[in-house]
Amino acid sequence: MSVEGILALFQEASNGRQGELPQQVLAHLVAESGATAGALRRGSQVLAETGDFCGPRSVFAVPAGRETFELELSGGLPPSEGTLLAAGTVLAAWWLREELRASRFAERRRVWEGESLRAMAEVLSGQLDPRVVGQSLLFHAMALLDARRGELWLAPELCSSFAPQGDGRAPFCLVERVGREILVGRRFDALGEPTLVSPHVLVAPIRDRDRSLGILALADREVRGGLAPFSEKDLDTVTLFAAQGALAFAAILALNLRVERERLEGELALAAAVQKHLLPRLPERWGGWEFAGFSVPSRQVGGDLYDVVEYDSKLTLSVFDVSGKGVPAALLAASLQGALRLAATRTKRLEVLARLLDQHLATLWAAHQFATAFFLEFEPGGTVRYLGAGHPPAVVVSPTRPLRLLRSQGPPLGLVEEPMLRDDVATLAVGETLVVVTDGILEAGNEGGQEFGLDRLQGLLAAHAAAPLPQLLERVRESVFAFTGAVPGGDDCTLVAVRRKS
Repeated sequence: MSVEGILALFQEASNGRQGELPQQVLAHLVAESGATAGALRRGSQVLAETGDFCGPRSVFAVPAGRETFELELSGGLPPSEGTLLAAGTVLAAWWLREELRASRFAERRRVWEGESLRAMAEVLSGQLDPRVVGQSLLFHAMALLDARRGELWLAPELCSSFAPQGDGRAPFCLVERVGREILVGRRFDALGEPTLVSPHVLVAPIRDRDRSLGILALADREVRGGLAPFSEKDLDTVTLFAAQGALAFAAILALNLRVERERLEGELALAAAVQKHLLPRLPERWGGWEFAGFSVPSRQVGGDLYDVVEYDSKLTLSVFDVSGKGVPAALLAASLQGALRLAATRTKRLEVLARLLDQHLATLWAAHQFATAFFLEFEPGGTVRYLGAGHPPAVVVSPTRPLRLLRSQGPPLGLVEEPMLRDDVATLAVGETLVVVTDGILEAGNEGGQEFGLDRLQGLLAAHAAAPLPQLLERVRESVFAFTGAVPGGDDCTLVAVRRKS
């Protein structure tokens, strides 16, 4: 009997392959009705189909409690109510069993997923090699999703410690590939979100906030008897792996950045020590003159420089302010100091000395690189020959007379071709002090945008004209720093003071 035959199918399927049950039920229904073709559906999902539909079609509800199944036949007689009821009962039981099986599989999958992520975390927690992290990420993802093929691409900054595979594609380099190529000719900048590129290929970007760290791609999910398409659940899983990888790669980059920063800071500290060593110790006394000075770079190293050269019965003091800040300015200052020492052996005249240094800068650096300079040549008896090249004026301050300025007569060194550079002569009385500063002091700004300025410096020097030189320098330093307050110094600050003692 047809009803009994349909009911028997469920028992047989319990001991065999459940997936064939809808097809077997449909075969019984088609045979009983004499139809040429038939299909079983649940909503839009086709559960089973047989024959070729041609001619009139009939649709019948297959009662199954809460579930809704439909039978579509081409030709033949309508099935009996008993047959349809038996078919519905069998299909409802089959559907319930399938849901339970899917639920158990989903639960097991969550366990596998959790175990896999835990294993990944153990690998990543103590690993600083991006390649090892990447390989672990790819292999764990492939194993969990039963993928035959896989690829991992990383950003270049993560590939610097090893040689990536040969077919790197900007802006990523290939770290690992299993099987044939997956992302053939694909633009990586278009892969912004986890995507099912095709039923058998899924791709997940590895991102850290606004930064793209790599691409994880899987292909060809293996099942019994061949391949199956990836699902949205698979995409969610690979997205979790990509997110975990992003945390690991971001941590590696942060650590590398910290190590590099510490290395650079160490090198800068060494450069600062070298530059401090290159800055000469001014003679406390020479030929009736007293000397003092200080130089404070705005960064660890700077472009301010002073140096002294003694020859015959004269002493030359040179003060330079190189354009720019930091390491480039410090390198130029060191080059300028070497050129000064060499040029001083070739001439005894300030004009020639300044022109030699101007030529040195013009051939060494681009047109926008320059240095202001102030040269002072001291003789016993109070005579001072001076030459300024684009530098702030020197200030001569006296305890008894009005102060006066010694101004630059020429442009900065290295700025223009064939500059007009000429020296001049001044005479200081006993007790008078000559002060040369760089524009880091004059242009030091406060929170209100005001500059310390030449007028404020002159007033300060006049107020302490009779103070010992070390005390005078300390008053200037304290006043500049108090004026700027919490505003950091924007430029190197240098001051050199020379007082005639006899």
